[in-house]
Amino acid sequence: MKFALLYQYDPTQAGPADGEVQDWLEFDKHVRDAGSFVYEAGFHPADAARWVTVRDGVSAVDGAGGRPGQAVAGLYVVDVADLDAATALAEQLPTARYGAVEVREVVDYAG
Repeated sequence: MKFALLYQYDPTQAGPADGEVQDWLEFDKHVRDAGSFVYEAGFHPADAARWVTVRDGVSAVDGAGGRPGQAVAGLYVVDVADLDAATALAEQLPTARYGAVEVREVVDYAG
C-alpha cells in the first residue's frame, strides 16, 4: 500500500535544527534500504508559494499570507504493508519533532 507522509510545521513557531540534514540522510537511507521508497520531495519555503482559490472569481495570493499556520515542507511516498507501518516511518521523520506528519493513503486508480 502506498502512503504519502506530508511533513509540515509552523515556521513562526519552530523549524529545522542545526545538523538535521544528517537525520534526513539517515531516514532516507533507512527507507531505501527497507525497499519502501517510492518518491520524495522537499518544498521551497511557504513565502515563495502562490495560493489560488476559485470562488466568485479567481484569487491568487503570493507568499505564506495565503494560508497562515502550518506550512507543508515536503513529502515522502512510501510503499509499506499498512497504515501502522506508514505511521512508524512518519514517527522517524525529523520534522515530527517540531511539526507534524500527515499520513494519507494514496489512491490507486489503476485497480
